[in-house]
Amino acid sequence: MEVKYKPKIFVHSWLSDDLLLKLKKNFNIDHHDTKDSILAGKDLLDRVLDADGILVQSSLIDKKLIESCPNLKVVSNVGVGFDNIDVEFCTKRGIQVTNTPGILNDAVADMSMALLLAVARRVPEGDKLVRTGGFKANFYHILWGADLKGENLGIIGMGSIGQEVAKRALPFGLNIKYHNRNRLSENIENSLNAEWMSLIELLQSCRFIIILCPLTNETKHLITIKEFQAMNNNSFLVNIARGPIVKESDLIIALEKKLISGCALDVYEFEPDYDIKLAKMDNVVLAPHAGSASVKTRKGMVELAKKNIEEFFLSKDVSNPVNTLN
Repeated sequence: MEVKYKPKIFVHSWLSDDLLLKLKKNFNIDHHDTKDSILAGKDLLDRVLDADGILVQSSLIDKKLIESCPNLKVVSNVGVGFDNIDVEFCTKRGIQVTNTPGILNDAVADMSMALLLAVARRVPEGDKLVRTGGFKANFYHILWGADLKGENLGIIGMGSIGQEVAKRALPFGLNIKYHNRNRLSENIENSLNAEWMSLIELLQSCRFIIILCPLTNETKHLITIKEFQAMNNNSFLVNIARGPIVKESDLIIALEKKLISGCALDVYEFEPDYDIKLAKMDNVVLAPHAGSASVKTRKGMVELAKKNIEEFFLSKDVSNPVNTLN
């Protein structure tokens, strides 16, 4: 089925040639490939003013932009997190917001374990040592790291991705503890051998902690100096969720004062900017917000975002709604 009037869609994302061709059958497409740059401010606004729909990766869809787009009917986000979109204001304006859940669970869970192993076993330090000519012999004291087996892994945010992380962590011999707004069912807890804890209890009892909760008003600065002081000084923090969940200035203090042993970050409070002190610390692993960056996942995400746009205009019945419209 094809629509007679071709709605204008601004695509702010990488999109394969075949997906673009398919979209162009039913829509008037204006495409900005984010492999070149991420648009913001006036550069973004100028491209969306008369758009009926926006397929977006990364850029901020805020109240000012939404108010400037009188024809806007749908925002299809490339990603499961949608804190870049003012969903509440979209709902007030009758604008549908969609996302791409599920498809990135495995990739993010894999990356969570990669970051955990990297910081625990000091992989980047070893890589740097070899590349800079520091590896002269297999000295017995080189790069002693932390063992995983028998330690507690605390997962903050035990949604679908958190559960996938737990499944991967169990064969390493880690004991699964978790903190979630809502407890999991007894069946799921039993299948993962997972124990619910309050946030403070989790921080106090877990050597490894992975943040996987969404960014909301309640979770912004969930981890501050108070929480770092509750952690053990041999503990490691991994944040692969959203940067502002951790107060970055307090993280610096915690690392400098050795309140924790190290951290691995895929996200940053003021992304893409971050405190340069982090880059100078050997016990810090840094990644460029690449949690879902596998070939299969990234291609699948844009394909699902495309499908969400098509469903909205062709059938008005979207598979992955973020908000509910009257």
